[in-house]
Amino acid sequence: MSVKITRRRAASVLAGTVALASSLSACSSGSSASGAQGETLTISVSGDPLNLDTANCVPLVFCSVAYDSLIHISPTTGDLEPGLASSWAWADKEHRTFRLTLRQGAKFGDGTPLSGQAAAASLNSYLQAPGPFASLSYPLKKAEAAGSDKVDVQFAESVSTQYALYLLAGQSGVGYVVGPKSAANRKLLLADTDGIGPYKLDTAQTVKSVKYIYVPNRQYYSQNAIKYQKIVLKPVMNPQTRLNSIRSGEVDWALNIAPTDVSAVKQSGASIARGPLGSFASMALIKRANGPLADERVRQALAYATPRQDIARAIFGADAVPTSSYIADGAEGYNAGDVNRYAYNPQKARRLLAEAGYAVGLKIQVFDPEFFDPSSAIGQALKAAYQKVGVTLNLVPSGASPGVVAQNMSKYDAVIMSTGANGLSEAVFTMFRPRGLANPLGVPLDRKLTTLMQAAATTAGPEDQEVKMRAATARLDELVYAVPIASIPTLQAVSSKVANVSEKFWTVEMNPFSPVTNEAWRPAK
Repeated sequence: MSVKITRRRAASVLAGTVALASSLSACSSGSSASGAQGETLTISVSGDPLNLDTANCVPLVFCSVAYDSLIHISPTTGDLEPGLASSWAWADKEHRTFRLTLRQGAKFGDGTPLSGQAAAASLNSYLQAPGPFASLSYPLKKAEAAGSDKVDVQFAESVSTQYALYLLAGQSGVGYVVGPKSAANRKLLLADTDGIGPYKLDTAQTVKSVKYIYVPNRQYYSQNAIKYQKIVLKPVMNPQTRLNSIRSGEVDWALNIAPTDVSAVKQSGASIARGPLGSFASMALIKRANGPLADERVRQALAYATPRQDIARAIFGADAVPTSSYIADGAEGYNAGDVNRYAYNPQKARRLLAEAGYAVGLKIQVFDPEFFDPSSAIGQALKAAYQKVGVTLNLVPSGASPGVVAQNMSKYDAVIMSTGANGLSEAVFTMFRPRGLANPLGVPLDRKLTTLMQAAATTAGPEDQEVKMRAATARLDELVYAVPIASIPTLQAVSSKVANVSEKFWTVEMNPFSPVTNEAWRPAK
């Protein structure tokens, strides 16, 4: 679930206060009419959200269509730019209080103006939101208004500037600002939207799990960025059905296309867009408090027993990058020295298992959700590989939605996952910290890892910070909280009826609904 920002952006991000970018001049308030001409953008989405609360919007498009975020990520360059916040700066050397100045003229759908109080209420409300994904906001601790147009965002521990901006960019949901009424009563968000965005949900036309209809928000400050009269989201779990829908012209955009289906998409006249950092395939090791997986040698043995080159090639194709490290190339903290740290070595895997007392083998119960692992392809490949070193995987397939999957992960020893390849801070804070997505049982983080993380976050110079981030990554990879397999580009298919689509995108999903007019998708002429 996260943002795709390359290391080349780190220096500019860490430079300090960022003034309102010229790119947002296209977003200024005015009397211009919507650019919509009556067209409909129809989207085949790879899942159905638990509900429409911004803390549970997975897939993210169910919220990105209706909410602008505090920080904007250019979908085409990955640049961190002003969004609903026009500038920002740290208020302390410990990197725990981040002060944002808010843009003027933005209003919620009911006409309420954006203010420091409204932004703080939204952030604090998110932290208390029910559901499995609100925990992705950590280490955000609380927010306080610092004036009518300012809000102080406080963190429980030191974070890097890049990660603070990521959290507030909407890629985890927390950066989407909800209206004061919904912040006071989040039940209002279960089946409706309440944001500052180009579109809003039409509840009369929407049918849960079948179709979600969005129409233009006439309160939106950037009416020229609205290019469609209607947005239709159709949840489609089956990848073959999504493929068929884009090939037939039934939809204009299909999410999460399999690498093996790229040629079929192109033959139909549609195009493929790639998210270079995309997702990260791994097997998260859940029960690390006791039992076999509590032993670091067992976890490392599984890493050595993984033929990631063969798995990546067979399942994900040539675009996938096999790696032994949990941090992908281009992401914060990437450590090139760890890419082949656990090169396939079944003999060493057996030796480590024997040293840990499992010479006769062991059994691991593995949750294998369809949402993360279509057709159990990864699970079956790992099962065959691990059998060779005496480890038996008992796979438990599931066709459940992402929210239900997250609620049930704690029942199993391990889980096949495909998550955002978004860097060290994202991995530690959202995946592996106690009660993180891949640590529902609350196993404490390694002390050495947390010390290295803090040192990196508070280092001023971007080059020195990156050196310290790499050291922390090395420790994370040594611990093997999850068995890495490959970094996989996210592939999405777009109809020729849509214009202004970039071949690459740097957000969790493509964002056709950018507040920047020249970034928003539009109907092809």
